[in-house]
Amino acid sequence: MPREVFAGISCLICAIALAACGGSDEPRDTPGSAVQDDQRAVLGTVDELRAASRRGDARAICKEVFTRSLARSITEAAGRGCVEEVRKRYVSPDAEISVGRSIRVTGDRATAVIREAGGEQSTLHLRREGGRWRIDSVASPDAG
Repeated sequence: MPREVFAGISCLICAIALAACGGSDEPRDTPGSAVQDDQRAVLGTVDELRAASRRGDARAICKEVFTRSLARSITEAAGRGCVEEVRKRYVSPDAEISVGRSIRVTGDRATAVIREAGGEQSTLHLRREGGRWRIDSVASPDAG
């Protein structure tokens, strides 16, 4: 499992900047404003990831954007601390990611499909933790 988590994070963080967040149109998949607010908050989390990556703030990524569980998995898979691993291998001032409009929220869990700079798609799995949406895992299409 740690290898899968690490591979998914590698795919995500190698392409960490948002190229597009989906504009101001209302999301397609949700009828209620509470869910739409959650979808906007999910986009905000991915934007926080992009911003922290661009400024080289691995600590913010590990402590504020990732769940505690994901940060622990990265530590275990890398054999060093999350902050050190993210700082050394994955922060990037010019990487690209676009967030598709397929953001689904179910209770305290959410998924968002992203497209990375090379055209690869991944699915972010997010969880509400401490009142905020945080990235809990990343699944690349070939991880299945």
